[in-house]
This record gives sequence, C-alpha cells and structure tokens, in this order.
Amino acid sequence: MIMRHSSVHHSHMPTLQELEIKSGRTADKIYKEFKELVDEDYIEWELNSALESAVIIEGWERPDPRFKTSQTCAHEVGWGLDGGNIEYWTKY
Repeated sequence: MIMRHSSVHHSHMPTLQELEIKSGRTADKIYKEFKELVDEDYIEWELNSALESAVIIEGWERPDPRFKTSQTCAHEVGWGLDGGNIEYWTKY
C-alpha cells in the first residue's frame, strides 16, 4: 500500500529508508517482502537492485477464493421490493 500510494501521489517509488520509516520494518524484512511480491507477480523488480526501480504490476490484493462475499438476495428482504408488504410501515 505504501508503494502504491507513493507512486501515484508523489510520482516516485519509495526508497528503502522511506519504507523503513513508514512500515516500521527492517531492511531485511523489506527485501524479503519484495521478493515475495515478485514471486506472486505483484511487482517487477531485479534482485539486488534499488527498490525504487520496482514496477507495480498489480496495486491491490487479489480476492481470496476461500472467502465468499455475501450478497443480499431479493428473497431475503421481506419488504419494499414489490411494494406489497406494508407491515413494515404499519407495525411500528
């Protein structure tokens, strides 16, 4: 998120020092996470090059298929869709 924000709003990729300050992580952890982002195809970055040379491929997390988003179906709502159920208005 820090990388995406910096690249969009400040027109540059953050330096290692900026990432350390903003994330609160050590340089070793930041490099490890960069490698993970490369492996998962979120960024393009050459190992052992400056972090500022990274290119964001995908700026947001992908949806996790293990979690299903809930959607309200019309049959779950008991009033107001067809205009025929006035109990909501008369019982209160």
